Amino acid sequence: MKLLSLKIGQMEDSFRSLYQGFEINFHSLSDIPAMEEFRPFCFAGLNGSGKSNVLEALANIFYHLEICVARYLPDSIRNKTNFRREICNPDAFVLEYLIGQHNGSIYDLDNFHKVKISKEVDQEPLMTIKEFPFDSTKEEILISLIPNLETEEAAPGKSYLPDHVIGYSSGENEILSLPFIKARLVHLDEFKQYTKEGVARYEEPENGLIYIDNAMSQAVLLSCLLLENQEALKQLRKEVGIECLESFRMHINLKNFKYQLKSGKIEEKPILTILENEQLIKFKHCATSWFLDNEYLVLDFYVGKDDDTGSNPTKEAFRIHFEDSSFKLFQAIRLLYELNNHFLDDTTKEEVYRSQGFYTDGKIPTGGPKDDVFHFLDFIIVKKLKDSGEEKSLLLRNFSDGEHQLLHTMGICLLLKDKRALLLLDEPETHFNPSWRAKFIKMLNDSITDGNKKKYSNGGFNVHYLKDILLTSHSPFVISDCLPNNVIFFDKGDHTQRLTVKKASEMGINTYGAGVDFILEKMFHFDQSIGDKSLSELKLDYSNIKTEKDIISAKDVISRLGESIEKDLVLAKLNQINRNINSEKKSD
Repeated sequence: MKLLSLKIGQMEDSFRSLYQGFEINFHSLSDIPAMEEFRPFCFAGLNGSGKSNVLEALANIFYHLEICVARYLPDSIRNKTNFRREICNPDAFVLEYLIGQHNGSIYDLDNFHKVKISKEVDQEPLMTIKEFPFDSTKEEILISLIPNLETEEAAPGKSYLPDHVIGYSSGENEILSLPFIKARLVHLDEFKQYTKEGVARYEEPENGLIYIDNAMSQAVLLSCLLLENQEALKQLRKEVGIECLESFRMHINLKNFKYQLKSGKIEEKPILTILENEQLIKFKHCATSWFLDNEYLVLDFYVGKDDDTGSNPTKEAFRIHFEDSSFKLFQAIRLLYELNNHFLDDTTKEEVYRSQGFYTDGKIPTGGPKDDVFHFLDFIIVKKLKDSGEEKSLLLRNFSDGEHQLLHTMGICLLLKDKRALLLLDEPETHFNPSWRAKFIKMLNDSITDGNKKKYSNGGFNVHYLKDILLTSHSPFVISDCLPNNVIFFDKGDHTQRLTVKKASEMGINTYGAGVDFILEKMFHFDQSIGDKSLSELKLDYSNIKTEKDIISAKDVISRLGESIEKDLVLAKLNQINRNINSEKKSD
């Protein structure tokens, strides 16, 4: 998919800093060839300028739409106190984007549609589409967002939503995570109700929202290491030194759902009943060994390196049982993870469903290892150490924050390589070293293209049509690798002014390939290369420097400072004063 624009409509209250009439433009229909290239949108601006608010608005909108079109809704969401089709946050907007329809083998631009979703206050959203080439020669067609709940058929509009909307935040942006948490609880209630009704099979959640937190990122990495080809994984080897997945254990506690009957009695049913003949049996077939008793199921997997022919028995088993798809494997593990919230009571879940954006993480209780339905144990990776070249077996938790962050983001791109997806990444590079920040955009591009080389080696298809990436960043290195039409600067002045957004191209700034100092000065109005404390020691009172002794004393004061442009300028000034002093001596 490719975003075109988002506009906030007329409503009584603003959505965070996005006020009535706020508009942000992304891709342009006048430059469709640009969509064939990897061009993520980078939101830049000072802290508190509202960059993340656009990500939050889009996440909320797509959560609302997913619930509107869903073919099956648990009773908790059919309850109008928990969800109303005519109430969204933001409650008035116009969202436009392009999205392709699969023709059986590849996505062609001719099969793309321009989608327009409009909503007014207290009204249900409306969807219209327009066929390629999206101009006046094509009529606008109204698409229903109303499912047939009796026959469990999704609304026709489901086909025109992205397959997945991915949320990721390196910090504690709970507002961004809220719609994704709601989606998880919908999946849980859906699965719980299926279990109660005795449904025989449950493949994967219908809702396309996925939030990649620490637990879910393990599923991302494992799925990639097991089912992505070596070409796709070469960035992980090069940057993090990952040689292979050595082994891991899946620990599954055999828990029960509890249902309160009309009589007041509590009925219990095993949580994993639906999964026994589908997901669980697949994992058992792939396991090196497994053990089952009355309380838990333990599955052990030894993977190790591929042999000289590129073969690996454990990987081959996963390819067979999960259709050679890292994403299908991820979905199976994701489902197990989402069942970890099984102990949440209805009151807690209803509070989350009704929340409009300031829900705190502490209100959702976190279970311990014995409360979980599922967790990994002994997740061991063979890593080549850069200094010595030695290969060492390490637990995943021994990796640094920066390494985890890099694995998360690159893994997400690999998983979604052939999916119509929108990635909302809030400061995804905060834990990176300077080298990784400089490489980040290129590594994302390489992850997407390398992951698709095997599948689409016959050509005729551009993978970049499928997804859009929005990321927020303060890093001039990241901004420097984004084109000026794709860098959007957010500014609220002194935080009392209305938010303004401008593309770097509209500001007359060519960000692509620009130097760090140039970006800091032009976009952030910051012209220092050193910290304030050391800079304060360079602020000399030149009026009191009148003799050679004064100059020597001043140079001695700043001698403990390292090399910088600011220090060079001060030294140049002192040398000029020294020349003037010597000149005056000669004239006397």
